[in-house]
Amino acid sequence: MNKFFLIAILGTLLYAQKGLLPESTVAVVNGTAISVDERDKEVGKLLPKEYFHTNVNEEKLKGLQEKALDALIDKTLLYNYALSKKIKVTNSEVDEVMTNLVAAYNSKKDLENDIKRLGFTKESFREAVRKDEVLKKLYIKEVEANLSDAELKKYYNENMYKFKEPEKLRVRLIYVKNDPKVADGKQKAKKKIEEAQAMLKKGESFAYVAQTYSNDASRVMGGDMGYLHKGMLDPTVEEKALSMDVGAMSEIIEKDVGFFIVKVEEKTAANQLSFEKVKDGLKKELKEKEEDKRKADLLGKLKKNSVIVK
Repeated sequence: MNKFFLIAILGTLLYAQKGLLPESTVAVVNGTAISVDERDKEVGKLLPKEYFHTNVNEEKLKGLQEKALDALIDKTLLYNYALSKKIKVTNSEVDEVMTNLVAAYNSKKDLENDIKRLGFTKESFREAVRKDEVLKKLYIKEVEANLSDAELKKYYNENMYKFKEPEKLRVRLIYVKNDPKVADGKQKAKKKIEEAQAMLKKGESFAYVAQTYSNDASRVMGGDMGYLHKGMLDPTVEEKALSMDVGAMSEIIEKDVGFFIVKVEEKTAANQLSFEKVKDGLKKELKEKEEDKRKADLLGKLKKNSVIVK
């Protein structure tokens, strides 16, 4: 253990022994203090810009403060670890980031206004940028995952079931609700669905009849339920629809909740998606998962060998 780290640990232990922190400090990580001001700046980042000046209730504010403090503790651990690994950021690199930030805004003034809104001075903002760039370099060095096509293909081959599109149905539905609160509700619902069925048999469009008679939310779309995967319809209605040909319309289907008529508009068979089709999405998913794991593992090791007082 080097001398600097030992002094930092002893400093933090002193805070822990006293059982309290200075009023301006909300946490100490291995001797590095996190101030109320730093935490509040982090809260400002979490709040959407348009809500920054509006009142936030006490419970929500407390939650944001806890989230901000946890993020700052993680950043402090990672930043100090990066420094121990001799990771540095030059002034010219900070200048480049600042130039890119100005370019991303409508004007330099807009950037300066946002910096001020978050409670930074120009100098403290540059220092925050420097720290972020140090963390980015650490991320690239110890967290970033670059998965090869061979690794992706191996995962795909071992988990092909995850990349199979189930059979899909596109149906139109008429549902007449049986309201138990209404006297003779079932009889009234049955009469209504029979009227709807009679109109359909006379050649009236399914969309019009659905709009006129259905209690389902899909009535506004002429009963069109869109594409549905297995399990998204009432089981009895779904079983019937799956057994029907495209273009076919069912008889009245009776359930305790009411009465249904379903028409099958389209059917799509189950389909195994190719590796090439899922490759980009799979790469993004596995990369994020692996990087989250690496970061969590690194933070776990750092916290195990740290003293943190909040």
